[in-house]
Amino acid sequence: MPRLAKCDVSIRVRLCGRLSGAFPSVGNQPWFCAVPIQTKGSVLMNSKSLFAMVLAAGAASAVFAGQIQISNIGGGLVLNSGPLGGIAFPNAPSTWGLSSVASIHASLNASGVSTNGKITFVAADTDQGLAFMALIDQQFLEGPTALGNVHMDSVTNGANLAYMKDTAGNLTVSAVGPNSRIASGNFAWNSNGGGDAFAWAGLSDGNSMTFRFNSIMGEVLGLNDPSTFQFVTWTGTNWALAAVSADLLSFSDTNDFGFAATAVPAPGVFAIAGAPLLGLSMIRRRRAR
Repeated sequence: MPRLAKCDVSIRVRLCGRLSGAFPSVGNQPWFCAVPIQTKGSVLMNSKSLFAMVLAAGAASAVFAGQIQISNIGGGLVLNSGPLGGIAFPNAPSTWGLSSVASIHASLNASGVSTNGKITFVAADTDQGLAFMALIDQQFLEGPTALGNVHMDSVTNGANLAYMKDTAGNLTVSAVGPNSRIASGNFAWNSNGGGDAFAWAGLSDGNSMTFRFNSIMGEVLGLNDPSTFQFVTWTGTNWALAAVSADLLSFSDTNDFGFAATAVPAPGVFAIAGAPLLGLSMIRRRRAR
């Protein structure tokens, strides 16, 4: 009969707090805590199965460079970053070209993720490192102008890089500095085939962000309503929508939508390479007893 090995594999995430009514600063963040907590789980498995699992885990970890943890949405989400190097942010911060935005939409669309009429949130591995993007409507082939309008406020750490496609030029972003950076303004774009976008890039472990969107009184939204928002994650082979209840993806009764996010880069290459060796060591110790 094969010998059995024991390993602890369960992970849970504790989320607490709510976004306050006033737009919060990054320096004072009692309103959320997205913390991975390792728990003890007794899972018995054949030693060969353990080795296969460790190898698979290493391969899976290698396909994305980081994660974005989202709080205040459906009890918390974890978005894996997907590969967008070469098309996302090859140039200096601030300018986010139309062709780059269109290519990112095409990448999502190729996986069956529809972005038309949506604000889509994506974690990505880019030429500027880990990034978190807000894609506002689908950039495609523009027809006669039909303006869409939405307001955004976002706050993050002072060293993070800002990229934007802001058709109307209404968005303002504070300078890089030792404290926080703030992006705020109204997006106005051609909702008939056009779109805008904003992203924080160069994210480091623990970097926090807040986002808040508001519909603008007296202006046409130009997006789906309800179900205006969606979150996208990388599965290791393709993009997929994160599972969130539809009633949590619309503007509130006060016409706003907000959440907090934290960047969590994945383990480095050496940590991944060492995982199979750790699994072998566990198996050999069990056999020696």
